[in-house]
Amino acid sequence: MTTHARRESTISTVDDAQPPESSGGWGRIRNSRLGNVLVLVVVIAVVLAAAWWMNQPTPDASPVDVAGDAPPPVAGEPAADFTATTTDGEVFSLSEQAGTPVWLSFVATWCSSCRTEAPDIQDAWEASNGEVKVVSVYLGEPTSTVATWAQRLGMTYPQVPDPDGAISGQYRVMAVPSHVFIDREGAVHSTHVGILTRDEMTETLAELATE
Repeated sequence: MTTHARRESTISTVDDAQPPESSGGWGRIRNSRLGNVLVLVVVIAVVLAAAWWMNQPTPDASPVDVAGDAPPPVAGEPAADFTATTTDGEVFSLSEQAGTPVWLSFVATWCSSCRTEAPDIQDAWEASNGEVKVVSVYLGEPTSTVATWAQRLGMTYPQVPDPDGAISGQYRVMAVPSHVFIDREGAVHSTHVGILTRDEMTETLAELATE
């Protein structure tokens, strides 16, 4: 081999041993404080996107427009506290339910899907034997309307009018019916938009009661 050939071989070997500049740059970014921030931002974006998707209207739910910019409820996060008066004149405060799981059902008297699942919610509440607190929140409706509707359908668990949409806004309700299940520690267990089957109700309430 000539001297010239050996020189070319040496240069080629040295060049091949060099890591790609872009790879080294990405490695430095990934291990830097900026890299950690970027990873955190991506994780937060994925969580919020999943929460948004979970709260999108389904074919058996009616879209609603609720004021406010509160984030949608996320499993594992504390549920938004509120205090309201039921159609029976009793004061309901979520924070006072500590130690008891709560099922919030966001509905409306004009919602056909809400009317469809109402008897199953009543049955599920009765079958829970008080182990779970069930509350229906009526978006944008006064006490008189809610009371008449609940009495006609035989609903005996707490019915909460939400005439100004304040409670619904806290939970970023995008459609009715919408359901938020809260564990005995006051954290969101799960959410569901649209009609729940009786079996789904039974399964979720059983999970809440045993956690």
